[in-house]
Amino acid sequence: MSATPESTTTAGEAAGDGRLYRRLWRWHFYAAFLVIPFVLLQSLTGTLYLWHDEWADWAHPELRFVEPKAQRASLDAQLSAALTAHPEAQATTLIVPAEPTRATQVMFGGHHGEGDGLPFPVFVNPYSGEVLGSLPDWSWMPGWSREIHGGWPLGDAGSWLLELGACWAVVMVLTGLYLWWPGDRGLLAALVPRTGQGARVLVRDLHASVAVLFSALLLAFLISALPWTHFWGNQVLKPLQGALGQSSPFGAAMRAESSPVTDGAAITLDEALQRARAAGVDGDVEIKLDGRPGSALSLRNRMPRAAQETQLALDRGNGTVLVKTTWDDYPPIPRAVSVGVDLHEGSFFGRANQWFNTVFALALVWISATGFLSWWLRRPRGKLGAPLRAEIRLPRWALATGAALCVVMPLLGASVLALWLCDRVGAGARIARG
Repeated sequence: MSATPESTTTAGEAAGDGRLYRRLWRWHFYAAFLVIPFVLLQSLTGTLYLWHDEWADWAHPELRFVEPKAQRASLDAQLSAALTAHPEAQATTLIVPAEPTRATQVMFGGHHGEGDGLPFPVFVNPYSGEVLGSLPDWSWMPGWSREIHGGWPLGDAGSWLLELGACWAVVMVLTGLYLWWPGDRGLLAALVPRTGQGARVLVRDLHASVAVLFSALLLAFLISALPWTHFWGNQVLKPLQGALGQSSPFGAAMRAESSPVTDGAAITLDEALQRARAAGVDGDVEIKLDGRPGSALSLRNRMPRAAQETQLALDRGNGTVLVKTTWDDYPPIPRAVSVGVDLHEGSFFGRANQWFNTVFALALVWISATGFLSWWLRRPRGKLGAPLRAEIRLPRWALATGAALCVVMPLLGASVLALWLCDRVGAGARIARG
């Protein structure tokens, strides 16, 4: 949200086009009202997930850490103990830590958005094979923070709503930059809040200056989040990658087929882990447990960067490596998406990335709060205080920018069309009454 046209001089006003300013201010105002709840929700859940490992170690050390011993229980025995403790649930992933002081972790439920429920972990002592305990779904912060961040519990509809919020956040950023752009002040001077012109101008400048400083980063975060969404990720990005021959190879291991396995002839999980280590799968290893009937056994390591990860598909009968995927197999588009995910999740630059993303989340809360306060100080008493509608033929650059955004982000285009139809119907009704 920004100041009224008379509170500051902008590029639009300098060109004598106050109506364009008011038109874009109106779009910025309504976009902000739509986006602020989305921004606050994503900032909170994203920050919680950002520090989930540190939180789990602090809150539940009795489950996360063990005393190393000379002998280990087999992975199959550890999995069996976890399944026995929770026979009613579906195991999805077995996480084998590289550190000898870490417990083995078996994930149940809707891990990474799969299934209807929240995921929850069961921790097993890798030396004794005993279950150390489990955490109910709402007690496991990494699970619910990630799921809500991705649209749970609404499923695909939740993902669509979050995508729509991300699309309108792009509109909010671009219109906000236009409203802020200084005419008679230099760019650097316009970033310094004015302290001698009253509370309304000061709050407006506190909002605008921080918003401008973080605008490019916010756009980067929004763009890096779109590949995760149900509609844009599956209906726009994947077909585009397929058409350009840029499909991600990451799921190839999970799609691989295994040869038929007779009773008692399947490789053990320990043998699978040994094959993975021999193939260069270092660090913590995830073994997927809920594959399709007849599918190969899928394993991958969990590393800070996708460039360091390796995914394997092993034949369940003889342990042969059917598929091996490394960073060298990634085409340019999947590489760009993966780097964006690593930066988004705060793992690319290690601890510095976590703190940087945390500061960014706090900046988003600041922008939302000062934007709301700026509107509150300026609105007429007892009224919404929305900018008045300004009839104007939009310049070509504005039309081209809007059209490009609606094409690239189809949900945005559909929502703009719906708003336009509602506006036309409302205008027709007003004319009929008059």
